[in-house]
Amino acid sequence: MQRILVKDLIGQNAITLEDGKIIFNLIHGSLSRGEVVELDFNGVEVFASPFFNAGVGRLLNDLTNEVLNNQLKFEHLSDFGSRVLRRVIENAKEYYSSTTNHRQKVDQAVSNDYLTA
Repeated sequence: MQRILVKDLIGQNAITLEDGKIIFNLIHGSLSRGEVVELDFNGVEVFASPFFNAGVGRLLNDLTNEVLNNQLKFEHLSDFGSRVLRRVIENAKEYYSSTTNHRQKVDQAVSNDYLTA
């Protein structure tokens, strides 16, 4: 089992896409090979969906929900962090199971919102 202490990699705030990409790059290969990965959030105090989108939700692009449920473990994740993570996973399941056309529309809407913010 691969155990990752998230705070040691990104600090107390699990917020940004960039930090999520760090986690994704560390765990994707292991999960693809059938290995179990544990993300330990001890000491992480702040959570936001961009972090989980890039770090976990993106895994559903080429891994099944069953792989995530069976092989990806979360330790010391606060109640709030768990709620954010659940929402991200539900959104990712819907996004990656939709048609290419629908995904393009979602991507365009998100991009437009980002540019006007």
